[in-house]
Amino acid sequence: MIINKTTEDYYIGSASTDRFYARFSNHLIYFRGSKVVKAAVKKYGLDNFAFLILELYPNIVTKENNKELLDLEDKYLKYLLPNYNILTEAGSSFGYKHSEIDRIKMKEIYSNERREKIGSLNRGKKLSPETIERMREKALNRSPMSDETKLKCITNTKPVILSNLNGTIYGKYPTILDASKAINCNEKTIRRALKTEKKLVKRQWRVNCLYK
Repeated sequence: MIINKTTEDYYIGSASTDRFYARFSNHLIYFRGSKVVKAAVKKYGLDNFAFLILELYPNIVTKENNKELLDLEDKYLKYLLPNYNILTEAGSSFGYKHSEIDRIKMKEIYSNERREKIGSLNRGKKLSPETIERMREKALNRSPMSDETKLKCITNTKPVILSNLNGTIYGKYPTILDASKAINCNEKTIRRALKTEKKLVKRQWRVNCLYK
């Protein structure tokens, strides 16, 4: 859970085994996750946010048991109704593979110094049952998201695959935003390429939707 300590608004998500630091950094430092969280952090500052663990899944997460992790996430999504979540249904990132270049970049991100910084933000933070119930009551009084907004959000989370010009896979990404960050270009560049016949991006890659 990512919680705004000033407004008590929050975001709920799940992380696979050994992916906690990646989830933290993507949302709160590099802004590659929720756009709502990104806007809130820029407005209130990183110091006003806490990164909390509501519950630990007891097993190593695999493709076979990943649904159990998502069911656990769904439980908290439906109970706490987080207003920083655009879609209140858990989804899976399994099946998206990073290129070797992506892996190197990610490894460099999580230096010991950065891990210590992240850890210091989390130490001593625990939500009491009373606080969780208060957050739930606040969420129940919010106006629901319109169907039009939900449809727009779903459209903007299209999974894509980037390939080198020789046909080898550069990387697979759950959203166009993730792909644009990986090759340092604008989202619109990829969206325009998807509408063309050759689907070329920056004359270096080809982009295709993972699912038609």
